[in-house]
Amino acid sequence: MKQQLRTLYAEVLTCVDPARAMHGPNVCDLLRNDPTRPLLVLAFGKAARTMAAALLEQLPDTPVRGLVVPPEQDTAALPPLEIIAGGHPLPTIGSLKAAHRALELARSVGTDERIYFLVSGGGSAMLEASADANVGIDELRKLNQALVGSGAGIEPINTVRRHLSAIKGGRLALAGAAAHWQRTVMVSDVPFAVAATIASGPTVSDPTSLEDCREVLDRYALWPAVPMALRTRIEQANLPSPMPPGHELEARSDMLVLLSDRDARSAASKAAEGNGWIVDNQCDVDDWPYEQAAEHLLQRLEQLHQANPGKRVAVVTTGELSVALPSSPGSGGRNVQFALHCATRIQGQAITILSCGTDGIDGNCPAAGAIVDGKTVARARDLGLDVDHHLARCDAFPLLDALGDCLKPGPTGTNVRDIRVLVRDA
Repeated sequence: MKQQLRTLYAEVLTCVDPARAMHGPNVCDLLRNDPTRPLLVLAFGKAARTMAAALLEQLPDTPVRGLVVPPEQDTAALPPLEIIAGGHPLPTIGSLKAAHRALELARSVGTDERIYFLVSGGGSAMLEASADANVGIDELRKLNQALVGSGAGIEPINTVRRHLSAIKGGRLALAGAAAHWQRTVMVSDVPFAVAATIASGPTVSDPTSLEDCREVLDRYALWPAVPMALRTRIEQANLPSPMPPGHELEARSDMLVLLSDRDARSAASKAAEGNGWIVDNQCDVDDWPYEQAAEHLLQRLEQLHQANPGKRVAVVTTGELSVALPSSPGSGGRNVQFALHCATRIQGQAITILSCGTDGIDGNCPAAGAIVDGKTVARARDLGLDVDHHLARCDAFPLLDALGDCLKPGPTGTNVRDIRVLVRDA
């Protein structure tokens, strides 16, 4: 069963390959109709290189310039585009350099040029500049660490990011407002492909208010992590204006969602059904706390089992879960944390569970996630490993890695949220 789930995961990654999707009929129609008009490309996020390279392949006659902001360690040349790698899950000096260069290029755009923004998950951290120039990288990292460890869902987190950034909330699009046309092509890592949430919406209008930002900071007790310069600006309502809904630039721009978690869920469901399993793919636990999500999904699996006696059944779902981190977390991410927690709930049962990120990386560990079953906890104890200790420290990766249960595809060049498959034998 574990091998079948590994194969299923590989099939999902094939189906959500941005390079293949970039060759779709609608991506380059705007360019093919006017191939000699110059183009500025600004690509950022985990799929930035893949998307940019696929775009260049289709434009042999178009004058192109621009910037690609891939994850760190990915610094190979991609002429004629510049490369500045950014950090993830926390911003780095490279993230700041990339943001300032992207703003500079956007402001240099001519009225005869078009802009293609190629946006994908991870862009919030890889392309960042504070709304106050006096805020340094250490302060930005502290703020972002507090946000991702607060237990908040992605939408409230990005509400704060948008208001405290010089580039998010449509500000990058505003910098390039002189362009003849703007197109945003997105690989979505957020629920329901909400444009303002993907990479915190640097190219689209911001539907939230400063009061919404204050409310999130209050609700999750995040004020101590906000740099003093930004705190003062919030109190004085003195932040750079985001692009409001209905801005005139919207009449000269469009948006295309290339891939989303729906594609991953569809691919996983198809693969599971191809194995002859009875599949329920209508269960949504996106942004739930991981313990609550585990209980709900296991209950759903049991109900499916009871309704289909003698059949192998599976629950397939996508999305990301929230994990409130301890003060000194270990090595892991939401997928290995969820998987190890589930292992404690299915001991001795004929259940196998996969939980993996489509980006190939889970939190601060080198795995995409893991596959566990009813024997996982017993195997850990045989090795002298304390499951409860590793869960309490959010340190699931070393334990699951020692068992050989982690999946390590490496960075996949895409990110359409996480995939979870829970299977029960007849």
